[in-house]
Amino acid sequence: MKVVMSVLLSGLLLCSSVSASDVDMEKTMKQMALSFKQAKEAQSVEQMTAALASFEGQLQQAQQGQFQPEKSELYQQGLKELAIELDQTQLLLEKNDLAGAQQQLVKMDDLRKKYHKHRSPSFWQLIFG
Repeated sequence: MKVVMSVLLSGLLLCSSVSASDVDMEKTMKQMALSFKQAKEAQSVEQMTAALASFEGQLQQAQQGQFQPEKSELYQQGLKELAIELDQTQLLLEKNDLAGAQQQLVKMDDLRKKYHKHRSPSFWQLIFG
């Protein structure tokens, strides 16, 4: 029942239209990180499915976001690659392959690391390197 409610709630998030200017990228990315963490910690197919349903909704919001013009194409490519890996993970979950899905999460995390290297440095990174 919890899984059904989580999926329905995620569906509502997907159905709500979000204009590109309304996307708070920092908040969306933090929510994605939390959903991803929940997926990594999942002990069952149902738990991971629910976490990734939430992650998918946030990913779609991120794809609507505005990025720095010089990095927009790069970031959109990263989000596109992430969506492909997410689809592969969800297919494994549909086959009840939790171990395979966990391996896919490693690939998703590698993409995060790859594309986060390109973001603008924080104030503290500018000072301390």
